[in-house]
Amino acid sequence: MAGVPSSSDGSFLVAAHDGTVLIRIVGLGTMNNSMAFQQFAVNLAENGLAGVAYEKFVFDLAECQGFDSTFMGILLDLSLKGLEVLAVNANDGHRKTLSEVGIDHVIRICEVEYAVPEIPFEELEQKALGSDERVRMILQAHENFVRVDPRNAAQFGTFIDLLRKEIDASEE
Repeated sequence: MAGVPSSSDGSFLVAAHDGTVLIRIVGLGTMNNSMAFQQFAVNLAENGLAGVAYEKFVFDLAECQGFDSTFMGILLDLSLKGLEVLAVNANDGHRKTLSEVGIDHVIRICEVEYAVPEIPFEELEQKALGSDERVRMILQAHENFVRVDPRNAAQFGTFIDLLRKEIDASEE
């Protein structure tokens, strides 16, 4: 059912409209549901859909209860790949969270209410990732924070080091 999260965290509803990918986050955007979205977005940007390449991603946060650092790192990843990322219908809490780690200097946050087109959205299927792939995606998401603002190393450095050690241990 549209508008109702299918997992305990939340879900991503997606639609394509006029060369733009619209993403409605329902519930929470977390490491548990963001990775399938990242794979979807990168594939769409690289391969397009029906001959159309997508370079603009609009995230509707009207139904988003919150998000974690992995979700924010994935937004950064899309932007760092040269894609246009716009967050719309963000509340004060969303804006504060995004600005605390400097994302608001990399992605655009629409300051006025954004009317999302009345088009059909489809729920993005959540796919299970292997442990190694999951750790690598979480690592990349968090490394993006430090790339954007080196001061973020104080907040995420220890976590990044732990993830690197986990990857090194799995490669032995």
